[in-house]
Amino acid sequence: MPPTNTKLNAFPVFMRVDGEAVAIVGNGEEALAKARLLAQSSAVLRIIADNASSGLLDFIASTGVVRIEAAYEAAHLRGAALVFAASGDEALDRRVAEDARRLGIPVNVVDRPELCDFFTPALVNRAPVAVAIGTEGAGPVLAQMLRGRIDRMLSPSLGRLAALAASFRTAAEKLPKGNRRRRFWSDFFAGAPAKAIEAGELAEAHGAALELLAQDAPAGGHIA
Repeated sequence: MPPTNTKLNAFPVFMRVDGEAVAIVGNGEEALAKARLLAQSSAVLRIIADNASSGLLDFIASTGVVRIEAAYEAAHLRGAALVFAASGDEALDRRVAEDARRLGIPVNVVDRPELCDFFTPALVNRAPVAVAIGTEGAGPVLAQMLRGRIDRMLSPSLGRLAALAASFRTAAEKLPKGNRRRRFWSDFFAGAPAKAIEAGELAEAHGAALELLAQDAPAGGHIA
């Protein structure tokens, strides 16, 4: 049995892509899979596909992403924050990777972990909450299995709860640091506000959060 390495070779981070161009080079299923994953973000997709498959064409038509209908050239990568080489053609994917590195752009090459600067995770999306599962390219099927388990564990309303929490962040920072503030957030995520969100009662959730603030406010104080 090979020794177990307890240190990660790829450190997980979340990269801001709002409004940033992300280039995908490819015509078929590999490019479509990456495009679908990235469509869950607010990145501006740029798909370089001179002979796109019907599935990829349908995706482009339904999402309105940018398509460059031409044989790949390095110039197509300029201005991109990330690059995905997803052509399925080893020579072309290597060329894309080399061009991206020359331009200083991180690149992911589908099914070629040794050529990747970064890996795309299996993603559970409860925006703004995201759970990303990675295996450094060693076990994509395992990552998908874990994604399925976690997806079933997490409520579909989790994103709405997180958004409500964000709206109360400034008010909560006025609470005394320490036990009171921790108690507020603990009760927020496990108590009445969370239950109201789960039931789809947004106004009730907001009111319950206000009540929690009042309970944890300093004596004689007022927080809103």
